[in-house]
Amino acid sequence: MDRRSTELKTIGLVVNPVAGKDIRRLVAHGSVFGNREKINYTIRILLGFDQITTGPIKLIYMPDPYELVETVIDEVGKSLKNIEFEKAPIPVFGDEADTIHFTQFIAKKPKFAALVVLGGDGTNRLVARYSRKIPLFSISAGTNNVFADNIEPTILGMALGYFMNGWVEEKQVLEQKKILRIFQNNTEKGVALVDVVLLDKKEIGARAVWDSSLVKLVVVTQTDSMKTGLSTIVDRVIKISSQDSYGGYVFPDRSGRMVGVPIAPGLVQKIGVGEWGYLQENQSFPINHTDGIIALDGERELPVRTGENWTVLLDRNGPVKASIKQIMEQVR
Repeated sequence: MDRRSTELKTIGLVVNPVAGKDIRRLVAHGSVFGNREKINYTIRILLGFDQITTGPIKLIYMPDPYELVETVIDEVGKSLKNIEFEKAPIPVFGDEADTIHFTQFIAKKPKFAALVVLGGDGTNRLVARYSRKIPLFSISAGTNNVFADNIEPTILGMALGYFMNGWVEEKQVLEQKKILRIFQNNTEKGVALVDVVLLDKKEIGARAVWDSSLVKLVVVTQTDSMKTGLSTIVDRVIKISSQDSYGGYVFPDRSGRMVGVPIAPGLVQKIGVGEWGYLQENQSFPINHTDGIIALDGERELPVRTGENWTVLLDRNGPVKASIKQIMEQVR
């Protein structure tokens, strides 16, 4: 095996302090993924990485109001011999704008080798919209995550080290993911990595979705029978892997066949299945022209008003994601 170090020596790090704290912790039984746990996860990622990488690496990180990465540096920075830390020169707002601005900042940099994302599908959705083709090493913080990997942080750090060393074939460990693009009158308004949901509700309110009776339409890139969340509504009808070229949709209907759906941890609701089908690559799907809210990857984002022209498009040219499992299996 050719073990020459890669020339790409800069990586990015997003640690989202907001991930894992939404209202599902109150209305269901999801665990709170606190900032101390995010610090612990980050420490384990970096320790795993530092013990594998063969050369000096510059790590540019997203600043946040709680200074999570600064805390990591204070606690273990002296033991990380191969990592040079740099805080991205962006303003801090303490909301999703930080993730957007950080991703836009690094996307302009040449030769960015990888981006580590500690957050949920919502965080990864924001990153994916602006990350170009930078490989994402995504690890889950919170619940209901399908895109982000639920794995031991040390393993992700090791995999990142092997990848940076050039010890794996990129074509075999990187996969371009599907993405759903939402348009209003041919102008892109947002994206989703897993699901787009139309809700029978006029105000956004609490962003997380937990009441399945409000769901009028679900469109997905993939399904996973071992996960919770709104995409499992489609999973009860059809199975779609992340590698399949198509997606799918379901219109819930109370007069249809009733199925049990795990909307959130400890929260199983009965939903009637109406019309369903497949969404092909580059196919535009109309969103019902009545008042409602569009949720992206489980978070309410876009108000829809009667008469507006909204569509969702399945695009195969989404973000590039590293397969941690494939990396670990390739290295011997």
